[in-house]
Amino acid sequence: MARLEHGLYWQILRQRAVSGMSAGWRDLRQFDAVATLLAERDRWFLWLPALLGGGVAIYFLLPVEPRLLPLRLGMAAAVLTLLLFWRRAYLRWPLIMLLALVSGLWLGAERTASVAAPVLTRPSGAVWIHARVLEVEPRDAGHRLLLDDLQFGGLQEAETSKRIRITLPRDGEMLWPGERIRVRAMLLPPPEPAMPGAFDFARYAWFRQIGAVGYAISTAEIMPAEETRSWREAAMLSLSALRQDWTRRIAAQTEGAGGAIAAALMTGVRGPIPDHVDAAFRDSGLAHILSISGLHLTLVAGLLFFLVRAVLALSPRLALQYPIKKWAAFAALLGAVAYTLVSGAALPTLRALAMIALALLAVMLDRRAITLRAVAWAALLLLVLWPDSLLDPGFQMSFAAVTALVAAFEHLAPKLTRWRSHAGPLRIALLWLGGVMAASFVAGLGSSLFAAYHFNRVADYALIANLLAAPLVDFIIMPLTVLAFLLMPLGLEALALTPMVWAVDALIALAIWVAGWPDAVGTVPAMPLWGLAAIAGGGLWLCLWRQRWRWLGVIGLLVGTASPWLIAQPDFLVSADGRLLAARAAEPDRYYFSSAPPRGFAAETWYERLGAPPLYPWPSLSRAQQRSGEGRSGADGSLRCDPAGCSWRYQGFLVALPQQPKAITEDCRHADVVISARMAVRYRCPSARIVIDRNDLWRSGAHALYLDPAQGIRTVSMAQTRGRRPWVNAKGHEDSRSRDDRSQVD
Repeated sequence: MARLEHGLYWQILRQRAVSGMSAGWRDLRQFDAVATLLAERDRWFLWLPALLGGGVAIYFLLPVEPRLLPLRLGMAAAVLTLLLFWRRAYLRWPLIMLLALVSGLWLGAERTASVAAPVLTRPSGAVWIHARVLEVEPRDAGHRLLLDDLQFGGLQEAETSKRIRITLPRDGEMLWPGERIRVRAMLLPPPEPAMPGAFDFARYAWFRQIGAVGYAISTAEIMPAEETRSWREAAMLSLSALRQDWTRRIAAQTEGAGGAIAAALMTGVRGPIPDHVDAAFRDSGLAHILSISGLHLTLVAGLLFFLVRAVLALSPRLALQYPIKKWAAFAALLGAVAYTLVSGAALPTLRALAMIALALLAVMLDRRAITLRAVAWAALLLLVLWPDSLLDPGFQMSFAAVTALVAAFEHLAPKLTRWRSHAGPLRIALLWLGGVMAASFVAGLGSSLFAAYHFNRVADYALIANLLAAPLVDFIIMPLTVLAFLLMPLGLEALALTPMVWAVDALIALAIWVAGWPDAVGTVPAMPLWGLAAIAGGGLWLCLWRQRWRWLGVIGLLVGTASPWLIAQPDFLVSADGRLLAARAAEPDRYYFSSAPPRGFAAETWYERLGAPPLYPWPSLSRAQQRSGEGRSGADGSLRCDPAGCSWRYQGFLVALPQQPKAITEDCRHADVVISARMAVRYRCPSARIVIDRNDLWRSGAHALYLDPAQGIRTVSMAQTRGRRPWVNAKGHEDSRSRDDRSQVD
């Protein structure tokens, strides 16, 4: 009997599976893409910022800088075409989408041209600088200054940057924004990426008109002040001075890491935060709390909104006869703007302000505040004003989190209304707890994929950490932050700062505790650009549409998430100065590093982008071995070094790293690749397919090698990935030369 029931069970299950597959296939055959697209007509507008951002992305991916005139003509042609065919409904939206794409390309080029300023092309040596202080940021080793209105001694006019950033030792007088100083400093061009595909600080500096970086070698001498040129400059300098004064006052009344974080939450100055605390927040998934952005502005604006509305509601006459809700929204908007200005008006803060301002304006206009349309308008505004913000990790992560949250809210809003309609206190508390957990999960999922692309790491316990930190931040720290701001003009801020630091200390303890859990941080190898595009496209497809076809976006998310493991990582890396080397070991997923453990920015970047692999130390020779000419092999024998140089064997290829001139001749006869980081190779290499010498590294930057027995040897240099763009140092763009190219230099 049991056997008969078992057979009937499996027969019924098989019939249901077959019928389900048949129904799914029938739905697929009956699917009408055009009808579905027309049914989503009210969602088409939401794709405009995505297409505008796509145009901006195309601009930054171009290998050469496009000319402005053709772009302007193309923009005019797109606008004219849209006006001519506006009355034809079937062409209107396709032309609007095309215009958004072209606009992104044109806006990117216009933005690049509008911020053009001289950039230092070579180290300056010691120079005297007369400049005006724009910003002063405390650091562990001193103060980091942003200077403008520059006058240099010993530099040509074409190399005199508009702004520079230098580090100043702590000795000397306290500097304030607006003061003029005279200081002797060593200046360098903005640094290039550490490896092909890594973060490009030179591009970041270009859009902030920073033409050089460096460090002071003398104390700063304060010079007589000069009159500011415009009211805008005067206002900017006054705000910077107020920000610095409040930071100093907070530091004077607080101590330790808690005081440093309190200052960061109020004025945006993060420099004094200890490195180990910063690392704990990053590894626990709480790093977003330290950077003033949407979370902080939302809490400040929300607190002011409810506080002002509650105070006004105490008067029955005001509550019944006047729109106190709109008044409270206006007061919250003013508070959010003031908080943004005092905190330095950084790009993430401006981005959050744009979204909050649209939400509060919706309240004042009796519109729905939390909608994807408001998010789309905020994205359009920011991309039109600052197209380069698309490249900012904060832009991508914050809009991914907000879009995912609002899309989830729109989907769950009817159910939430039903659940709360007849809920008691206990059920409301459970709904709040579930809402916090769901919001943390959705926002974390939306931003973590972009964090994996930019930072090659994922905080595995971020959901738990944020759930535990939410009551501290939402109900204690941020309300006390608002109270401290209100008491600051009266000189009574210590009344709020003292309990605020206690709460921040508890938050620090939580971050350190979670960061210490086993496997708290997961490492991710470098993700390709097409993987990031798949994540962005899949996420937008999933969030912006309403019909069932939105679930196709999950495919893009899965493909993008898997992309780091679908591509080959570099087998060999050499830095632009030839001092840092990395080679894949014969054992899978292990590397030799010439700096093991990784020390310095370049080595740490390589290590993270390779997925934090186990490392072997580079074979080093003792003095006795150098005198005797003996060699030494690495841990697995694939890498061997002697006084004449090193040789590395992998996948049947031989890569030679000569250290002496006589070794180049021998290596050129036997090796498949010759990398001469310290010397120039000026003659033919009969056997080498690729030759990279000191001049190639100077011209083209760091190189990555990919070795495959089936496809041969492939090299990727910094110059190839960066192209010929305004922010790229024009010292040369040639790539490493092949055997045939170099044979012409006999």
